[in-house]
Parts: sequence; C-alpha cells; structure tokens
Amino acid sequence: MQHYNDEKNKAGAKVIFMLAQMLVLAMVYIIIYTSFIAVGYAIEQYGVSRVMYFPVFVALVIFPILLYKYRQMFNAGKMLAAFIWMMATASLTIVLLYVYVAQITG
Repeated sequence: MQHYNDEKNKAGAKVIFMLAQMLVLAMVYIIIYTSFIAVGYAIEQYGVSRVMYFPVFVALVIFPILLYKYRQMFNAGKMLAAFIWMMATASLTIVLLYVYVAQITG
C-alpha cells in the first residue's frame, strides 16, 4: 500500500504546471505570429507605418516574463492564483491582439 507523500504531489503539480505553461506559450505565440503576418499585410495593403508592429512586439516580449512571474507565484504556494492569472493573461493577450489586428485592417 502506498502512502501519501506531499513532496511527490508538489513535484508532480510543478511538472503539470510547467507543461501547461508550455502549451499556453505555444498557443499565444501562434497568435502573435499570425498577428505579425496580419500587420505585415496591413503595411503592404493599406500603407500604415511600421510602428504598427510595436504592440505585437510588446506582447512577444512581455508574455514570457509574465509566465516566469506566474511560475514564481506557483512555487511560492499560490498555485490556483498562478493558474488563473496565467490563463487570464493568455486569453486577454489573444483577444487584444485580435482586436488590434481588426482595427488596423478594418
């Protein structure tokens, strides 16, 4: 009969959280990539400035930093809060990028 082990459970939760972070990062980077392509299309078709790449670049740089902060939060014991913040910022980033691309191409 196996005994309950807090350390093994915590290590398993860390692995699952890191896998979830990698999956979320991949999904957000797919959206960032398509946003770069859409902004390039807008520059080509509508003659907008290259400065329009800036919000997409900011999302590219800031999102991994936020994921690092959420991993620190998770390791500090605030597991549920870290997961909720990670999912909330991922969805907010995706929505804001889609709105941004719709505004510059519409």
